[in-house]
Amino acid sequence: MHPFPSQLPMTSFTVSSAIISRYASTRVRCAMHNPHPTPRQAAFDLHLSPAAFITNFTMEQETQRFRVTATVASNGDISFELCYEELLQRRLGAYRYAVAIHPRQIVAELRVELSITERAGISDLRVLPFHPADTQQGMKGTHCAHIAFAPTPKEQAAFSATGLAGDFVVEYDVAQRDAVGDVEDGYFVHFFAPSGLPPIPKDIIFLIDVSGSMAGTKIKQTKAAMQSILRALRPHDRFNLVAFADAPHVWREDGPIPATTSQIRSAARYIESLEAEGWTDLDCALLAAAALLRHHGVTKEPRVPLLLLLTDGEPTMGVTQAPRILSNARRVLTPLSALLFALAFGEDADLALLRRLAAASGGMARRVPEEDEVAPQLAEFFREIENPLLRHVELSYPGATARLVAPRLFPGYFQGSELVVAGRLEPGAERLRVHVAGHGGTGELRAATEVPPDVPEVPPGCPQHPPELLGGFVRRLWAHVTIRELLRARLSAEGTAARQKLAAEATQLALRHHFVTPLTALMVVTPGGDGGSTGPPPARGDTQGPRHHHRGTIWGRFGDRQCRAPVAPPALGAPHFWG
Repeated sequence: MHPFPSQLPMTSFTVSSAIISRYASTRVRCAMHNPHPTPRQAAFDLHLSPAAFITNFTMEQETQRFRVTATVASNGDISFELCYEELLQRRLGAYRYAVAIHPRQIVAELRVELSITERAGISDLRVLPFHPADTQQGMKGTHCAHIAFAPTPKEQAAFSATGLAGDFVVEYDVAQRDAVGDVEDGYFVHFFAPSGLPPIPKDIIFLIDVSGSMAGTKIKQTKAAMQSILRALRPHDRFNLVAFADAPHVWREDGPIPATTSQIRSAARYIESLEAEGWTDLDCALLAAAALLRHHGVTKEPRVPLLLLLTDGEPTMGVTQAPRILSNARRVLTPLSALLFALAFGEDADLALLRRLAAASGGMARRVPEEDEVAPQLAEFFREIENPLLRHVELSYPGATARLVAPRLFPGYFQGSELVVAGRLEPGAERLRVHVAGHGGTGELRAATEVPPDVPEVPPGCPQHPPELLGGFVRRLWAHVTIRELLRARLSAEGTAARQKLAAEATQLALRHHFVTPLTALMVVTPGGDGGSTGPPPARGDTQGPRHHHRGTIWGRFGDRQCRAPVAPPALGAPHFWG
């Protein structure tokens, strides 16, 4: 929550959240008062995690931001209420739930409440420090936990003169890692996170942007992070370095090099010698990295080819058109089954291109905000992919409707992560059957298991959740996972027809389940007063939905469809979002 400098006094800011089987439903309420003799603008500005659906609303940005404004009459009050849902992702052996608390003022009533219910049991529950730490209260059981954070105005003032500014973060893992998932009303979700597997040796190429924009703090922190990353390589790993600006500069021309002590020392000296200058030729850098992987030679042991790309800009030299860069990357990386992971530094990096490159290979891309330190983010990013455990994982479900299962194929599974599949059972199916196939460090892996249908959502001894949280919980989770997978597939699809088909499927599913995706849009209606936009106005030539602004209406557009929602004073009830 980020009020603007002239923001009205905030009388309350409350967050209530319930996590059931990794699926978090969060409600944020904010109330403001206008003590002035004239009407004033109130702004509700909320930062969310990239995996969250705001009730029936979602955006594609790495850090989602929802902003809406409304006019408040003299001596009047207004409240904002926003609900969003997200599937928590397991990274480095833990699920992480974070809610942004940035009122930028002292709030009379500030409270965060969180409940966690896991049929597989809760382990390693941690509430990360957020001063004043002694205001955190918690109860933990075998399968459920409750956490409250309610700093008084005096305690908020002790944090800073403008109150709290940070994220309230809870991390936990589940106790029974072999618990398969949930089945409800014909829908299922399957969590796959096997343990006890040996890491597969990796061939990893580090692509480091050393163009002029990396000069200063960025290149200094990148060097520091790379030193620790090099030391973390295992003896059976192989690696190489490609520093690129106007052209790629390869550390060693003879392919991936064994990660011996002497080679790591040599690579560390090379890293320290790098200087940032010149333009950015990303296309040539990718081709050079692929050429190194092709020279790895034939080995009897399985190996995982990886690319870790670090950049802060966009292509400015050589091939600069995104479609050509994508086509070239597919051509050289697909035959190698190489996974590309990218870290984008700051707002100038072409995150859209990096996401498409990563999606095409089965990897991922992430942004580091300009204000964050690069070194710890880069080190943590590497830790997530440091230990590949399986390759070419295929999850199949006899008795499930094949076209309604997503996703089914995973290029890789890494230690501390989790693979999530959601789907629908065929009518009459009595239980969920799961078949797993993949390739690990010791050979082929095959396994099978079953899950009984309609298992109780709330374990014995845990408090009952409101019906709106439990009703259709697995169905909504299935829709959430499926829409995300369709959008991811759209990123990597080749050809306009294929992208349009995936877009249409995602849009239909989103509208059916009342989610607004990057392919749909949002209009917020405020009773009385003027509104401010949540996004750009509708594009010219659009023929769907209203074409004009109404008094008290806030438009948001994120694609080729519209929807609308009210933001009301307390007496008029909470806002609703619909697709």
